[in-house]
Amino acid sequence: MNLAEVNKKIVDRSDLFYWQAERRVTEQEAAEIWKDRHAAIKNDELLKAVNKALVGEKCVSIDEVDPEKQEANGSVNSNRIGYLANGKKVIIRCHPRGVKNGYFHVESLAANLLAEHGLPTYHTYAIHDCENENDCAFQVIERIDGINIENFLQAHPEKEQKLVFEMGKTMANIHKIKVEGFGPFDNELAKKGILKGVHNTLYESVLAGLDFDLETLVRHNVLTAEKAKQHKDLFVASKELLSCKQGVLVHNDMADWNLLTDGKTVNGVLDFDECVGSDPVTDVACWSLFFTPSRLKKFLEGYFSIAEKPNNFEQKFQLLKLRYSLSKMTLRTRRYSYEQSDFMKKMIEVGKESLRAGEQYFGLTK
Repeated sequence: MNLAEVNKKIVDRSDLFYWQAERRVTEQEAAEIWKDRHAAIKNDELLKAVNKALVGEKCVSIDEVDPEKQEANGSVNSNRIGYLANGKKVIIRCHPRGVKNGYFHVESLAANLLAEHGLPTYHTYAIHDCENENDCAFQVIERIDGINIENFLQAHPEKEQKLVFEMGKTMANIHKIKVEGFGPFDNELAKKGILKGVHNTLYESVLAGLDFDLETLVRHNVLTAEKAKQHKDLFVASKELLSCKQGVLVHNDMADWNLLTDGKTVNGVLDFDECVGSDPVTDVACWSLFFTPSRLKKFLEGYFSIAEKPNNFEQKFQLLKLRYSLSKMTLRTRRYSYEQSDFMKKMIEVGKESLRAGEQYFGLTK
C-alpha cells in the first residue's frame, strides 16, 4: 500500500457527499487501514506523543481499549480514555498509524462553535497531525459526563420518546449556527479558525460523489445501469429544489451513539468527523435513515418546536434521504467486500428497502 497516495485520497473531500462512503481508497486499502486500528497503536508510545502535544497539564496514564465501553463506539478512530495530572479524564481519538486525518481541526472548530452558542459539547486540548508512516494523528478532547443515549435507552426504554424530542430540539439549535459555503469544510482553513465549505452551492455539494456512488452500486449489482441513469437525471434536474441561500452547521451523524444524556436531556454532542455546511434538511434526512418513521415523527416534533418548517420540506427531505441512501449503500457494499458479517448483510438489505422507497416516491420504477 502506497501511504503517500492513500493520504492524498483520505484528506481530499472536494468530490464527495459522505466521507466514509466516497473516500477514494480502494476496498482493499480500507480493509488494511482499519482492520487493526486499535492494536497498531501502543499506549506507552501514545502517552509520550500526547504529552508532547499537550500544553499545561500532562497525561499520566491511558486505559487499554475496552470494546464494551461507550467510548469505543465508531469505526474510524481508536478511542482511548486518558487521565490528566489534575484528575480530569480525556478521550484520545487516534487515527490509524501512518494515515493522515485531515479533519481534526474542522471537528475542533465545529465543537467550539457549539460551545460558543451555549450547546453541550467538548473542549479540545490538543491536535497532532500525522508526520510520517510511523506516526499517528490524534485529537485529545474533554470527556463529558453523561451516558451514551444508545446505551441509556437499552436500560431505560421508557425514556425514549422524551429523549428523541430533546434530540430534535438539539439539532434545531445547532442549525442556528451559520457557516460559509457548503459541503465538507476546508481543514487547512480550519487551522486558521475559518470554517468554510469547499462548495459554493448546496446543489454542487449534493451532486459531489454521486457518479462514484452510482458506478459503485452498478458494479455491485445493487442498481442496473438504467436505474443509475434515472437517479443521476433526477438529481441533475433538482437544482431549484436544492437551492439554499445560507448554509448552516450540519452534524451529519447525530444519532444516539454520538450523543450523551443525563437521563433528562442531551448533555453532550460528539463526533464531528462528517460535519458539513448544508441545508438543515440534510441533517434530518441523514438521521431518518437510522430510525423508524414513528421515531422520526417525535424527533420532528422536537425539531419544529424550535425551527420553522419550510414549505418544501417533504420533497426536499425525500430527495436528500434518497441521496444519503445511495451514499450509505456505497459504504455498505464496499465494506461487505472485506467484512462479510451478518450485520453488514442485514444493513445492505435495509439499505435496499430505503432505496426502493425513494425510487417509488420519485417514480423511478423501471
